[in-house]
Order: sequence, then structure tokens, then C-alpha cells
Amino acid sequence: MIKQFIINNLLAIHSSGVGGKMWSSLQLALVPAVGLTISERITGWYLESYVFIFILGFAIIADLVAGVWKHMKFNTFSPKKMMIGFSQKIGLVILVYFLTEAFIQIIADAELDSIYFKVASKIMIFIYPAGNALVNIGIITDGKFPPLAFLRKFEKFNKTLNINDLNLKNNETDIDSNSAD
Repeated sequence: MIKQFIINNLLAIHSSGVGGKMWSSLQLALVPAVGLTISERITGWYLESYVFIFILGFAIIADLVAGVWKHMKFNTFSPKKMMIGFSQKIGLVILVYFLTEAFIQIIADAELDSIYFKVASKIMIFIYPAGNALVNIGIITDGKFPPLAFLRKFEKFNKTLNINDLNLKNNETDIDSNSAD
């Protein structure tokens, strides 16, 4: 199909009138240009985000390992449920990541300060698999690791989306007063 497209346009450039030559030249120039533009956008986005993508992928794998470990510990492991759950988690992470990236682009185009939303959305996306992995690790270790106060910070951030809720320098009275909510 592509070969036929190229041959037909080259023949038109060689044997048709001025209008046909211009139209065929335009078609031959536009098709690769569109492909290169899309490729350039994806490559630029990837180069800007590759560290986060790597960290997010590792969090998803850690969540899978911790989930399998937890279910093996309680003899509730099911390969079918594991594949379904893992596929759902990957699908949701990709969907939400795409939607938040689109939102960030729209906000940036409106010349609004999007850095807060960008950071909050990346933390939110990361916390989904990483938080689940940490909870599973807490179950595996019978609550010994990670500390409950650490997990409460993630829980509070999920409720408020306030980045300051993740501040580890808050004193213990702040954590205790927030746990009564």
C-alpha cells in the first residue's frame, strides 16, 4: 500500500501537469513530515519523562512482587487474578498518566503555573502502585515495616493532594492530631 502510494505519486510528478505535480509532491512531503512530527513529540516527551517512567515502572513491578508475596503468604494466590489485577493496574496508570499529561499541557498553554499540578499528579500516579506495595509489605512484615506514620502521610496526601502532607519534618504531634480525623 505504501509502495503503491509512492509509485503513483512519483509517476504523477513525472507525467502529469503542473497541478498534479504540485499535489503529488505535497503528498509525498506531508506523509513523512506528519510521521516525523509525531515521532519527535513522543521522543521529546519520553526524554523529558524517562526518569519518572522508569521509577513508575519499578513501582508497578514492586507492587506485583509484594502482592504475589502477600497472597502466597496467606495461600490466596491465583495466577488468573494476578494477571487481571496487574493488567488493570497498568491500564489505569497509563490512562491516568495520559490524562494528567494532557491536563498539564492545557494548563501550560493557558500560561497558568502548572508546576504544582504536575508535581501533585506525578506523586498521585506514583502513590497508586507504590502505596499499594508498601501496604502489602506492611502486611507481609505484620506491621513492622514500613512505619504506620509513614503510611498515614500517603493516606493524608491522597485525601487532600497537599504536597506539604508528605513533609517528613512535621513533628509527631501533627501526625497524632491528624490520625484522629
